[in-house]
Parts: sequence; C-alpha cells; structure tokens
Amino acid sequence: MSKIPSNLNHLLADPRELNHVELQKHLGCCLDPLPGFPSSGQGELTMSPLRKAQPYRPAAILVPLLRVQSDWHILMTKRAAHLAHHAGQISFPGGKMEPFDASPVEAALREALEEVQLAPGLVQVVGLLDRVLSPAGFLVQPVVGIVRGDNALDCLVSDPTEVDLIFTLPLKHLADPDNFRLVRRKTSGRPNDYWVVEHEKHRIWGLSARVLDDLRRRVNKVV
Repeated sequence: MSKIPSNLNHLLADPRELNHVELQKHLGCCLDPLPGFPSSGQGELTMSPLRKAQPYRPAAILVPLLRVQSDWHILMTKRAAHLAHHAGQISFPGGKMEPFDASPVEAALREALEEVQLAPGLVQVVGLLDRVLSPAGFLVQPVVGIVRGDNALDCLVSDPTEVDLIFTLPLKHLADPDNFRLVRRKTSGRPNDYWVVEHEKHRIWGLSARVLDDLRRRVNKVV
C-alpha cells in the first residue's frame, strides 16, 4: 500500500475543499489497487480464506462518490421491495457477475448503469475494498469510483424494477465514530455480528454498513 499523506486523517472531517483529482489521490493511498481479474466464477473470487469449500457466487457493487452542493457524498440506493435477495434494504448499485463481465469492475459499472443510469464513462474507478460475504451466498467485491462533474445526481434515474429510491450519504458522516455501531448476536450458537450505520431516515446495516465501515477505517487509517 502507498504511503498515506499526513493530512488524510482530516479528509472525512471536512472533504469539501477537495476537488476530483485531490480526492482520487487521497483514496488511491488507502484503497486496494486494481489488479487484473479472472472471468466470472473463476480464480480470485472463489478462493480461500473465505471457506474455500463453499462455492460462492461472484458479485460486485459500485461505491460512487459524487459532488452534491459542493460537498462530497456517497451514492446509495434502496432496493425494490419485490426482489428475491435483500428486498427493501439499503444497498449500493450492483449485482451478480454475468458470464460476459470481464471483471468485478465491469460488472459494478454495468449494474450502476442499469439500476440508476450512471454512465460508466462518468466514473473514475480508484480502487477496491475488502470482499464481503452476502447471506444470500454471494461473494461481493466493492469497487470505489469518483463520479465526474458537480451535478451528476440530477441526471440519475432509478430503474423501478430494481431500485425504489436513490439517496446520498455525506462523506463526512463517516468521520464520526458514533455513527457506527457493531451489533453482537448469535445464529445457531455461532457469532453473527453485524454493523449498523446510524441515519435519520434509513436503516443502513449488514453488508452495506460493513462496506462503509471498511471505507471509514481505511481513510482514517484505523487498523
């Protein structure tokens, strides 16, 4: 991992002054790089240490950062209530990898286009977060990207067959540790803890909250 600039600790507290290039530079210091990826269902996305014997289905999500009224936000969605997996939950644009997807990055960009009409050409992919296991049996690769321009949110339109709502979470929301809470629980006698991100309007928990916590820890250099 590249050496992180000394001022990166203050990125979340007040990110408004960062332009697109500066934000890309800062995030590039704390995200995983973009290696070459194997085809869907092969190689890296089904490897150990995540229970090697269990065949997980590869998936990818896009974590888009965009400017909203001169401040940086994270684009999120509320999944349609009729979907088979995670219906009605807060999520990121994304879904399972298809055989024609060359990589998780391509899958995440394709899904973002399909779900909220975010054009791939507007997204500067800057790196990856840790893969996350979904209760539905998916091994999800989060892809972080910066959306070009200052008014991209105005052009986004949700596909009602997949998304009920588009909203944004201020990037500085990640700066306050009180916004993150780990809920301890057991399922069938085994630990099955999950994260919750406090929000006045939406219940952000589970996989999406874990992805946000990963981003928070990386940017704040929490290990």
